[in-house]
Amino acid sequence: VEYDQMLQKNHALLNRVENATSEEERLQLRKVSSKQHLAATVLPIRSVGVQGDCRSYNYVVGISSEKDPDWQDLIILSKLIPRVCHNVNRVCYIGGGLVKDPVQDITPTYLTTHVLATVRQADHLATQVLNNSEYMRKISQMPVILLPLHFDRDAALRAPSCQRSIVLRPFITQDFMTGIPAIPGVHIPIDIVQKMMCEVASIPGISRVLYDLTAKPPGTTEWE
Repeated sequence: VEYDQMLQKNHALLNRVENATSEEERLQLRKVSSKQHLAATVLPIRSVGVQGDCRSYNYVVGISSEKDPDWQDLIILSKLIPRVCHNVNRVCYIGGGLVKDPVQDITPTYLTTHVLATVRQADHLATQVLNNSEYMRKISQMPVILLPLHFDRDAALRAPSCQRSIVLRPFITQDFMTGIPAIPGVHIPIDIVQKMMCEVASIPGISRVLYDLTAKPPGTTEWE
């Protein structure tokens, strides 16, 4: 997300980008990274991905922005980041504004009645918004995932991690062997996506709502 600045400073890691991308992709990357300020955050969790015929466990990257994002730009980043960073297999957009503080620990989470009720409520609210629109039939599946992540904690205050976050994963596929994320503004109107995220964000104890932008491969349809 800082490729344009890396070029200006002749960053030492530019060769990794060049080795994993074409010239056309690097031009796209420069255009995307110079448009608006984006922040990339490596989340302290690993999810299952697909590499060849094998399952892999790699990190999730979250991208956040000060303003409403350009979703096509985010899709470009979601394709290129796992190719450049081999320890990443999933890229999400983090709603709610720019993430300024790193997330370095997780909220202890067990299958309690409260935790299950939270994810069920999130699933119900998101699905209800989609059901009330005419776009539900365009989606093959929409997993809703609870993450043990509490954003926006000032590291200097050492506040404990006590909230959780939700990921929405509207997915389009013909056979579930491969597939693509439902792109806001293409497959689902942006206002429907924003409404889903807003409804889920209103649940008590939810820190942020994320939107999974990962194709399969490298990500799987659901999360583990």
